Amino acid sequence: MHRRQPSSQAKAQSEPPPRIPIEYITAREAAAFLGLGVQTLNAMRRSGLGPDYVKVSKSRVVYEIEALRAYTTARTVRPLLESSF
Repeated sequence: MHRRQPSSQAKAQSEPPPRIPIEYITAREAAAFLGLGVQTLNAMRRSGLGPDYVKVSKSRVVYEIEALRAYTTARTVRPLLESSF
């Protein structure tokens, strides 16, 4: 006896939808990611010193996680090796 395979439509209904990666986070989340206060991050953004951001509306700003990683990587300080005297 031959069993019928579920149709692609029935299979699609039983599987959960694919997870959408979280690529953007709020200013509050970005501040926590960087170990800063939200007001500090906002001040840095206004002065042009902070990480890249996306202005999605007049009053809403989000940060791309990769931009935050690039920002921290660019500010990584490598200690100098002790020189022999």
